Amino acid sequence: MSAALVAVVLWVQPRIVQPSVTVSNGLNLRSAPDARAQRVTILPVGTRVEVQRCLKDLSWCQVRYGDQRGWAAADYLIARSDGQRVRLADAGRQIGVVIETASPGG
Repeated sequence: MSAALVAVVLWVQPRIVQPSVTVSNGLNLRSAPDARAQRVTILPVGTRVEVQRCLKDLSWCQVRYGDQRGWAAADYLIARSDGQRVRLADAGRQIGVVIETASPGG
C-alpha cells in the first residue's frame, strides 16, 4: 500500500518546466559560473539548450546541451516570451527559470 501512495504523490507533483533557449553568439559552456572556469565546449550560434537554473543575479545559467551540462553567460541566451525574443538575463524571472539561492557548489 505504501508503494501505491508514493506513486500517487509522485504523479500529482507539479512538473518544473525548464525553458529551452537559443544561443545568440558563439558561447563557451563553462564548468563553473566564471569566465575563467574550464571550457566544456563551444555552443554555436542558434544552438538550443535547456536551462536548468540560473544564479540569483541572472548573470549565469546552468544549461544542458545533449549529454553535456555546464554554465553559460545569461546575456547570450535568448528565450521567447509573449512572442518576443528576450535575453534570459533580462526576463529570466518572468519566464519562470529556477533561481539558485545558494552559492554554486555550496
